[in-house]
Amino acid sequence: MTTPTLADRLRQPEYTGENRCTPCTVVNVVIAAALSLVLGVAWPPLALVSFALFAGAIYFRGYLVPGTPTLTKTYFPDRVLRWFDKEPAPTQTRVGATASAPGSAAGDDADAESPDDEVESGELDGDGASVAAFDVEATLMDAGALEVNENGDELRLVPTFESAWNDEIARTDEDVARRWLARLTGVDETDVTLESRARSRWLVAMADGTTLGSWESDGALVADVAADAALAGRLDDWDRLTAEQRSALARGLRIYLNRCPTCGGDVRFGSETAESCCRSWEVFAVRCEDCEARLLEVDAEALEPETA
Repeated sequence: MTTPTLADRLRQPEYTGENRCTPCTVVNVVIAAALSLVLGVAWPPLALVSFALFAGAIYFRGYLVPGTPTLTKTYFPDRVLRWFDKEPAPTQTRVGATASAPGSAAGDDADAESPDDEVESGELDGDGASVAAFDVEATLMDAGALEVNENGDELRLVPTFESAWNDEIARTDEDVARRWLARLTGVDETDVTLESRARSRWLVAMADGTTLGSWESDGALVADVAADAALAGRLDDWDRLTAEQRSALARGLRIYLNRCPTCGGDVRFGSETAESCCRSWEVFAVRCEDCEARLLEVDAEALEPETA
């Protein structure tokens, strides 16, 4: 067994490495610089020495001020945390531009905290213009994927489409997903990689260092790939739809999943509290009862009706 080094003992893995929150680190570096300047007033060489010590603490511990994550969550207003938080609230993504709220058409609800190297859940990289006025529910009904139930009060999957979707889910694996991503984004299939980001909780698709999109889980990606295949040919203008529009359609169907695409377990719907390093927020989540995979996550604020 390898003996832990001093650096290993000092390091806090929950706040360093892939779990490091870059904005929080920047804030702590600024604090370190300010403290070093103050100490340097008493003795100039102390500024350099103290900053080196502070920077080392930030490097190994993730932050300088003890309890930084808890303090920011407790005392900073949410509007301020949104400026610094690298973990996005799941309402818009670069893979398709908008998240479709359950029971409503997709809308453009971009969050100002979009990260520099990650995206929000489940759609393809795009500027959102092609889905700004795109009626997801109406299009899915035109495609014969959704219909109004007997009571006329909500939508449901058309049985024939649900069967076709389940067949596609059974045929979809990681190789199929990579081919789908390559076709939709115009990149070489061999360049597409799928990375699970433990800190950010997303499955991220990359190609040559560029983010193609992200999903809540492997199951969410499988559901989208299979939905796109099941929808193909059901609309006269299918070939004219953009990657963002097709992605929005696939994401809009995930609320209707009855079984987990990964393990086949039952699906539950409900409110949850999502957390990042800096903040927490309420979300509407679709999750597998058995494997706990997140299949859909939408910021609860996006579901609240607008007031005049």
